[in-house]
Amino acid sequence: MKHLICILFIGIGFISCTDKTGKQDEKGPDSATVRKRTFAEELPPPSDIRQFRWFYSGFVKMVSLHADSLMNKLVHPEYGLHIIESQGALPHMTRVKDFADFHTLQKKTFYEFDVHLLICDPKEEELPKVDCNAKDLYTKSGCFTREVNNLKDSKVWEFCNLSKDQEDLVIRSVQTITRTVIVTSNYTYYFSLIKGGWWLTFIDMRRPCQA
Repeated sequence: MKHLICILFIGIGFISCTDKTGKQDEKGPDSATVRKRTFAEELPPPSDIRQFRWFYSGFVKMVSLHADSLMNKLVHPEYGLHIIESQGALPHMTRVKDFADFHTLQKKTFYEFDVHLLICDPKEEELPKVDCNAKDLYTKSGCFTREVNNLKDSKVWEFCNLSKDQEDLVIRSVQTITRTVIVTSNYTYYFSLIKGGWWLTFIDMRRPCQA
């Protein structure tokens, strides 16, 4: 939970309610204290779609700022982040620990796409299916999320030429996926809710219908 709250506080900017001695004003809690307490009491549980949307909004902000140090905070220290790309007809998977060091197979940084494609309020409904005849190559266009783990059944890691240790790590990481977000004009993002905190665990940069 602390992981998510820290991200929220970056944008909210709560003000300390103590005096110079570190003691609370004896007159009682001021309005800032009340607002902070009220926010904490009204904060929905981590699994609530409202809290995930706050997290997603923070994620988009970090991408727009090209903020490597903040993006790294979304990467789980044990599982890391795995980015899937296409290498010809086969998938290619890279484990990312530091966004500053990551480059795609085309030698581009992660941020080299139109970030405005990510600015959306993910609709919680059935995810779109691939449609090679559609404009965005999906049965519907937009930004969608669902508590599903489609990556688990795909077993894409079996085709990525990973070592046994790398494959074992990917399998453990895949099991943690809680939410999938498909931005039909961009990528598919997988997020994991681990011990009350949201983490970005997989990004599938492959476009459908392209070998």
